[in-house]
Parts: sequence; C-alpha cells; structure tokens
Amino acid sequence: MTHRLLIFLFCVSFAASPAFAQEDLQEKIRLLEQQIQEIKTQKLLQKATQEKSEQCMKAVGREKFCTCVGNGLPREVNFEQYVHTLVTPKETLGYAGMTQEQKSVIDATIAVREKCVEKGFFN
Repeated sequence: MTHRLLIFLFCVSFAASPAFAQEDLQEKIRLLEQQIQEIKTQKLLQKATQEKSEQCMKAVGREKFCTCVGNGLPREVNFEQYVHTLVTPKETLGYAGMTQEQKSVIDATIAVREKCVEKGFFN
C-alpha cells in the first residue's frame, strides 16, 4: 500500500510540475514586461527633463541653472508652464480654488527657481 501511495504521489507531483513551471514562466514574463515598462517610463522622464533644460537654455542660457530647473520641475510641468507660473500671481492662477495636489505642483514649481538660484547656478 505504501509503495502504491508513493507511486501515486510521484505521478501527481510529476503531472503538476508543468503547471507550476508554466505559472513560474508566466510570472517571469509578467515581471519582465513590468521592467520594460519601467525603463520606457524612465526614458520618457529623461527626455522630458532634457527638453525642459534645452528650452531653458534657449531662454536663459545658464547651463547649471537650466539643468537644475530641468531636473527639479515636477514631471507634469514644462518650461513654458514654469515661466507662466513664476510671472503670474497666485490669485490670477486661481490658486485658492485649486485642489491640494494642484497647489503642491504650483508650490514645487516656484520652489525649484528659488532652489536653483540659491545654489548660485544663475551667476
């Protein structure tokens, strides 16, 4: 009886192995696809940062300052929005009626300028 039970368990485990292997393979594929998407997202962020820096260079011409601005701006803020945010009073932007998330983006945008100027990158 014990011998038959061992044979049965061996057969069950052998039959189940391909299913486990298939699940393992599917999980590896899912993780690989996730990593590919993360790399694509990182490349898009790098491209956006570079574009912000290049636009800043066209307008300002200070490499260290523009690199600081390009790296520091919130991802959803381009250089034109940065300039608009800096030169427009908060009241005109409608700051009081914004969501907390929108206010955070405005505040972060303004803070980037202060940070980059304080570091002496504009001199």
